[in-house]
This record gives sequence, C-alpha cells and structure tokens, in this order.
Amino acid sequence: MNWKTRVTLVGGFLGLLVGVASAFVYIRTVQSEQSGQEKVVLPALKPTDVLPIIITAVGLLRTIAGLGSRPE
Repeated sequence: MNWKTRVTLVGGFLGLLVGVASAFVYIRTVQSEQSGQEKVVLPALKPTDVLPIIITAVGLLRTIAGLGSRPE
C-alpha cells in the first residue's frame, strides 16, 4: 500500500470517528433537553446554527493543508 492510500484511509477513518462522536453528542443533547416529553423531536437546524460549524471546518481544513507545506 502506498503512502497516498494509507493517508487517505487514516484520514477517512478519523473523519468517521469524529462524525460518529459528534452524532452521539448531538443525540444526547437533544434527548436531555426533551427528557420529559413523550416523543423526542429533532429540532430544525437554522443557518445561524450551522454557519459557525462550517467556518470551523474550513479553518481546520486549511490548517491540515498547511501541515504538508515546507517551512520557509
């Protein structure tokens, strides 16, 4: 297996773990906020809720991309 395949697989696996962990945290938060209700309803996501997540993700990608550059 060459290095590109290995990096892709490791990155994909780490992304999978972070995504699953995020989903579990989101589920626990929703359940705890609606604990007294008979049926748990998933709240609608507003653009103002999602925008900080997108900005953080783009910043993280830029940081990861910068790891591959040589220091000047």
